[in-house]
Amino acid sequence: MRRIRLLALSVAVSLGLLLAGCDNNSPPPPATSSTTPAPAAPTDADKAAAEQKAAEEKAATDKAAADSAAAAKAAEAAAKAAEEKKAAEAAAAAKAAEDKKAAEAAAAAKAAEDKKAAEAAAAAKAAEDKKAAEAAAAAKAAEEKKAAEAAAAAKAAEDKKAAEAAAAAKAAEDKKAAEAAAAAKAAEEKKAAEAAAAAKAAEEKKAAEAAAAAKAAEEKKAAEAAAAAKAAEEKKAAEAAAAAKAVEEQKAAEAAVAAAGTAAPAATAGVGTAAAKGAADAAAAVAKAETPATVSAPATTSAETKGAADAAAAVAAANQPMMTTPAMGTLPAEGLKPDTRIAASADRSQIGYLGVWAPDHAACGTVDQAGGTNYLVITSVSLRQGAELPNIINMVPAVDGKATVKVGDRSIVIAQLGPDSITVDGKSMVRCTTP
Repeated sequence: MRRIRLLALSVAVSLGLLLAGCDNNSPPPPATSSTTPAPAAPTDADKAAAEQKAAEEKAATDKAAADSAAAAKAAEAAAKAAEEKKAAEAAAAAKAAEDKKAAEAAAAAKAAEDKKAAEAAAAAKAAEDKKAAEAAAAAKAAEEKKAAEAAAAAKAAEDKKAAEAAAAAKAAEDKKAAEAAAAAKAAEEKKAAEAAAAAKAAEEKKAAEAAAAAKAAEEKKAAEAAAAAKAAEEKKAAEAAAAAKAVEEQKAAEAAVAAAGTAAPAATAGVGTAAAKGAADAAAAVAKAETPATVSAPATTSAETKGAADAAAAVAAANQPMMTTPAMGTLPAEGLKPDTRIAASADRSQIGYLGVWAPDHAACGTVDQAGGTNYLVITSVSLRQGAELPNIINMVPAVDGKATVKVGDRSIVIAQLGPDSITVDGKSMVRCTTP
């Protein structure tokens, strides 16, 4: 606003000077014919014209200097300076000579003021441009920062998503590899366990067969030894009985002979016959006593048969192991058969019903003892009921707590109620343990 006022003031001053110059430069009055021409003396008009010319030259010189200075010093406001310069030149041309000095002074003042204003405007514009540039730079920096932060956030989100996807893929791959390794290991362990179970079953079967064979051989040998001992004992008893009877008959014969010697002479003739008969009877008794017991078996009386049977029973009872009285549910300490010991110590991790079973805990003391019945001996490769010979069978794990075992044409259903209790064809049995 101030610059506009100064410009209006300078235009008004220029116009005033121009109008004044126009009034002062009116032509001089024409010379009359009556006057004699004389040497022209310098007139005010000439003086004014000279002064105006000098003023114009000086104004031109000053104007050129001012224009040069304004152009050099106001480069940033070139458009404004050119406009003001054009207005100043128009005002200077119209000014009167007398006012030219004032106009020049005013022009100089105006030029100085315009320069100062131009410089101030330039400085203000520069400050404004600087502030605008700084604001623009700040805005651009903020925008670039925001864009960079958004790009960084987007990149971070993308990297996170990619990392999560990679982690998920890696986890899935690791899980798949772990499952494959676990499956392979499980298959390998299952194969090894099956091989070990098969080997153990074969070993136990072989041991059971060997034990059964050894037991059969042992029982056969014991039966043969018992039969031989019984035959020897019976022979000895028969020989002793025959010898005693022969002695008794001989004594009776001798007594008869002695009694015959005291008879009447009339009977003397018959003495020889009686003596001969007695001697013959004695000889027959001795011969009978020397005959083996087996030969005399057809003449044995019923009493002798009963005695022989009682003797055989006594020998058989003597050959049986002595039964001890174990604790409740405990097997006897002696007399156990090999398959019983194998069953009692069998690994039950796969087949839980392996072991020795009896109807109750008290019956556990009768296992493999004389008179013991109704017990069950189960190994992984055999099953024995009571004192019978073992049945060679490969046992199978229970399914849902039950297993069916084929013994010849018969099927035995075993249901496991707990670690130490089962039912066999519906009959309850308890586990017997080693002492």
